[in-house]
Amino acid sequence: MSMLRLRNDFRFAIISLFGVIAVVVILPFAIYRFATGQVIAGSVDLAIVTGLMAGVTYGWRGGNIDRIAHGMVIFYTTGCVVLTTLVGTPGLMWMYPVVMTNFLLVGRMPALLVSAAAIMVLVLHGQAFDSLIERFDFFASASMVSLFAFIFALRTEAQRDQLETLASRDPLTGVLNRRAMEQELQMVIEAHRRLGTTYGLMLLDLDRFKSINDTHGHEAGDVVLVNFATLVQSGIRKLDRMYRIGGEEFVLILPGSNVRGLATICESVRARVETGLRIQGKSITVSIGAAELKYDEDSADWLARADLALYRAKRGGRNRVEIDQGSEPVATARTT
Repeated sequence: MSMLRLRNDFRFAIISLFGVIAVVVILPFAIYRFATGQVIAGSVDLAIVTGLMAGVTYGWRGGNIDRIAHGMVIFYTTGCVVLTTLVGTPGLMWMYPVVMTNFLLVGRMPALLVSAAAIMVLVLHGQAFDSLIERFDFFASASMVSLFAFIFALRTEAQRDQLETLASRDPLTGVLNRRAMEQELQMVIEAHRRLGTTYGLMLLDLDRFKSINDTHGHEAGDVVLVNFATLVQSGIRKLDRMYRIGGEEFVLILPGSNVRGLATICESVRARVETGLRIQGKSITVSIGAAELKYDEDSADWLARADLALYRAKRGGRNRVEIDQGSEPVATARTT
């Protein structure tokens, strides 16, 4: 699962690369300094390696990437500053890749603040420099690197946001698409197995949607889909995620929802759609199948159980809710 995350999550890939750098590049310096009697500097190097590897390990176990990235930026930047005060000019050489990497891992403003603070501490401390001109040269060059990195990050963040929107959003309804759902499901399952967090999944299918297109036209059908997505999203929590996976079929992923919680949420959504979604005065309804994630199943099995529950809701007369938990379905159905 983390291999899929490695391919699709840029920051996770950078963090993983840091693990390789820590072992291949920084660790030999730590060994060399211990061997030459530079115990304190070697200890700092070793601490940086240990911290980076801890962040990588936490990331591969499904940890929150934002938390890891911010923690690592603060940790290795501080380590570089401490090391520079100990070894002088050789330590300054590491500040430039540190500054650049900060802008790869976190947002441009946090990266700028951390990098500027590190540069100012070194300049004001002054022990790493042999003369005032060296201090000025470092300040000017490091500031230019930070400025160019900031401008580059500003531009690339805008482009990345546009690309991510195109790649992960349904262009009609604006909700997330199947590709985004598949990525989210992998992270949800990792978090569930690692932390035991409960998750619910809802499959929603608009009833007799084909007849809406046939009777009123596809443009009217598109309006119904947009209104449906807006209506459902206005009635769920901010942490819940909605996806359109094809045609008139949608998925909701609900963190912290068990079977009984799903029953309440599903019925609320069903009733909300029945009373709030109309076309030319006629009510439009939705059928819902739902399932709570089990510890020993993958995303395909989880979706399959919800899909079977949705099938029962359709066969049971539509405008119904069916909730499945393993072998025994829990039904909270209503037919109109």
